[in-house]
Amino acid sequence: MFILKEAWGSIARHKVLSVVSVTTTVVVTAATLMGLAIVQADTNAQTTTYNAQKVNAIISLDKAKIEKANKTKNVDWSKYELSWEKYSTYAEAAGVTINAYYYETADAKLSGDTKTVSGTSDTKSSAERGQISIVSTSSKAATASLPDSGFTLVSGKTVDYTGTTISNKAVVSQSFAKANDYKVGSKFKLVNPSNAKKTIEMTVSGIYKDHASSSKLSTKYSDASNANNAIYVSSYTFMGNGFYSATKPGSIGHVLRIVFELSSPKDYNTFVKKSRAAGLGSNYIISSPTLAQYQAKVAPLTTLAKVMKVTVIAIGALGAIVLLICLILSWKRRNEDIGMLVGIGVGRARISWRYSVELLMITIPGTIVGFGIGVGLSFAIAGVLPASGIVRATPDMTLMKYVAIGGVALWALCIIAAIVRVASFRMNTLLGPATYESVADHEVADGEDTDHESGIEDDEPTESEDKNSEDNHAATTGTHKEGVSA
Repeated sequence: MFILKEAWGSIARHKVLSVVSVTTTVVVTAATLMGLAIVQADTNAQTTTYNAQKVNAIISLDKAKIEKANKTKNVDWSKYELSWEKYSTYAEAAGVTINAYYYETADAKLSGDTKTVSGTSDTKSSAERGQISIVSTSSKAATASLPDSGFTLVSGKTVDYTGTTISNKAVVSQSFAKANDYKVGSKFKLVNPSNAKKTIEMTVSGIYKDHASSSKLSTKYSDASNANNAIYVSSYTFMGNGFYSATKPGSIGHVLRIVFELSSPKDYNTFVKKSRAAGLGSNYIISSPTLAQYQAKVAPLTTLAKVMKVTVIAIGALGAIVLLICLILSWKRRNEDIGMLVGIGVGRARISWRYSVELLMITIPGTIVGFGIGVGLSFAIAGVLPASGIVRATPDMTLMKYVAIGGVALWALCIIAAIVRVASFRMNTLLGPATYESVADHEVADGEDTDHESGIEDDEPTESEDKNSEDNHAATTGTHKEGVSA
C-alpha cells in the first residue's frame, strides 16, 4: 500500500503529463482495435469469404473484336454463337461439379386475329423480327438473369419450371392481354416453327406487369423487339414445339444464354482453363457476374483497409512518441529522489518497482478503457461500413487476443524502462564541482593555528553558529532532505 500511495502521489504531482499519457493510451488502443478490425474484415473478404462463395460463369462473344476483324458491324452472329453441343463440350471438359440454368429466345408468328402490342412507334425495328418473342427459362434463377430481371407476375401462375411435359402454357404481358381481351385461361394460337401450315394452341396461365418505357428492353416497336410482346414458356414447351431448332443461336431473335454454377472460385478458374484447352477461342469471353458483383462490393472496403493500415501505424508511432516525451519530462528531475532513497538504504529493485507501479497505474487503466471503447465503436459502426452485408468489421477473439498481448507488451516495457532508469543512476551525479581554497584562506588558517599554539582559544560556538555550520555542510554534500521529493 505504501508503494501505491507514493506512486499515486507522484502521478498527482504531474497531473498534466499523467492526463496526456492516459488519454494517449486510450486513443491508441481504441484506434488500433478499430483499424485492425477493418483490416481483418478485408482480409476475410479476400480469402475465407471469397473462397466459400458459389460462382456463376457465362460465355459471351467479344463482339467488338469480331466486328474489328470483319471490318463491319453487319456480322452474321449465327456463325459465332455457341450451340448446345459446344456448351456441353466445355462443361464436360472442366472436370468439376457444374449446375446450369439458361434462357433461350426465338421469334414466332401469331395465328388468327391475335394482336401484338403497339409501341410508341408502329414502325418496324431496324432488324426484321417476328411478331412476338417466345422466351424459355429453366428456373427462377434463369428468369432473374434475363434483361430487367425477368418479369413481375400480377395474376395467375408463373412458368412451370419443374414440369417434364409440353404444357403449352404461357405468361403474357398486361398490354398483350388487354389488346386481345385475354384473361387467365384464354387461348391463342402460334404458327408452328417447323411447319407453317400447322398451329400451336397456347393457354394463358399468368399475366405479368408491363415493362416500362424506361426499361433496358425496348417498348418502342410493334414486333418481337417490343418487351411487352414477350411470351414466357417452360423449357419443355419451347423445345418440344421446335422453337430451339427452327433457327440457330445468333440468328435474329434467337438468343441462347447458359449460366454455369460452380461451387467455388477455384472451380471457376479450373473451368476457364479447361474450356480454353478444349478449344474455346479468343473471340469468346468467360466472365463471372457474381464475382464481378462481389468484387465491386468489396472494393470500397479494400480501399478503407489500406487507409487504416497506414492510420494504425501512424497513430501507434505518434502515441509512442507522446508517451516517451511524457516519460522523459516526468523523470527528468528524479535524480534527487533516487539518490535520497539509495542514500537511506532502499534497494534499487524496490525503487524500480515503485516507478514501475507508477507507470502501470497510468497505462493499465488507459489500455482497458481504450479496449472497451474500441470494441464498442467497432460494433456500433460495423453496419455502415462498406461490404457490411458480406463481412462484418468487428473484432473477433483472435484479434482481441493480439491487441491484449500488445497491451501486456506495453506494460512490460514500462517495467523495463523503470529498471533501466534506476539502474543507470550514479551517486556522483548529485555532487557539485570540486572547490579549491585560496592562498589567503591558507594564511588565515595558519594564523588560527598560531593563535591556538599560543594558548589563545576561540570562544565556544553559539547555538546559531552550530546550525549555520550544519546547513552549509548539507548544502555542500547535496544530501539535505528539504525539498527532496519521494
